[in-house]
Amino acid sequence: MAKKAKYQGDDGMDAFLDVLFNVIGILVLIVAFAALQSLDTKVVKEAYLGVKITDPKEMINIVCADRKCAMITKKNQKAGNEDFKVIIKNRYKSIKPTTDGKGWMTYGQLARQNKLKEISREYPSKEYNISLLIYPDGFSIAAILESKARRAGYKFRHLFFNENENISIGMSKSYVN
Repeated sequence: MAKKAKYQGDDGMDAFLDVLFNVIGILVLIVAFAALQSLDTKVVKEAYLGVKITDPKEMINIVCADRKCAMITKKNQKAGNEDFKVIIKNRYKSIKPTTDGKGWMTYGQLARQNKLKEISREYPSKEYNISLLIYPDGFSIAAILESKARRAGYKFRHLFFNENENISIGMSKSYVN
């Protein structure tokens, strides 16, 4: 009778390596698909000066640009025209900040002259939320304004704009993030 060949044990290690490389391959595919998904970003094309549907509060809209900020609400929209360049194209209204107007607040006015207290007297946090419309050169003043206003009880919505981008406006209800 012929002798049977003894088992050497090499198949066990090959099966383990196959499983290991299959798991690594799947993880690489998952990371690659996640990276592709993160390349698609959404750009805000329109900002509505409104209120959150489930929140009865009105919205104070503060534009932060060129290390200054200016407020525009439903009440002072006409007065804010001197602080913004108004552009009307095809029945659509948009604004562009012009930081030379007298309605623009600097860091000194927010910190030392208590401009935020004046705003909170006229627009109390019990009745209003704040929508920050931020341009790249307005991040620092927006951060200062937000930290002070959060302590006063305001809630926030943030919208970010490119340097030369106009703000399309409309008066309607909108969702707050």
